Amino acid sequence: MLYKYRSLDNFKFFADIILNERLFVASYFDMNDPMEGHYLYRTHELTDEIVRAIKGEKEKLKICSLSRVNNNGLMWAHYADGHKGVAIGVEIDSEQYDIRPVIYDGLSTVINNRNDSLQETAKKILCHKLDFWTYEEEERVFSTGGTKFINLTVKEIYLGCKMSNQDKSLITKLIHNANVERTSKIEVHTFTEPPA
Repeated sequence: MLYKYRSLDNFKFFADIILNERLFVASYFDMNDPMEGHYLYRTHELTDEIVRAIKGEKEKLKICSLSRVNNNGLMWAHYADGHKGVAIGVEIDSEQYDIRPVIYDGLSTVINNRNDSLQETAKKILCHKLDFWTYEEEERVFSTGGTKFINLTVKEIYLGCKMSNQDKSLITKLIHNANVERTSKIEVHTFTEPPA
């Protein structure tokens, strides 16, 4: 199970995830880390042509960032409106999508082996982040082509401990109505105090 932390500021995006069972995928340059997609290589080891080709492959990839955990206080604070949002538990078909853990190694990826395909090299670059992002415990889902979404199965929703009663009621009703049409039901859980 992987988790998407979300604010409810734009409720239609949350409803879209629940009702259409899909998540938006973004280009690497739209991600929140300004060092996203950077890498190192030794002078004269990669030609300008290869560097341009790697950039082109990175631009073709779309990414959906998820977390392996649903109870990370920093994730709730940063991505779920200070515990007023949700963590959505999803399952994604690994036969359909390439899902990889992010490696937090404290430095940019060093490219020194051209045995991989350009797309594989681009994915390796995009699976490395600086070590101060470690708390995210991120998994990345890669998609190619013109699609804007990945398909998934929503399994559970965790409601933030600071969510208003009105929002809890609305979400509970939405999930109840969505469950009527599903064979696999979505479970709703509420955090009563901030996760660690």
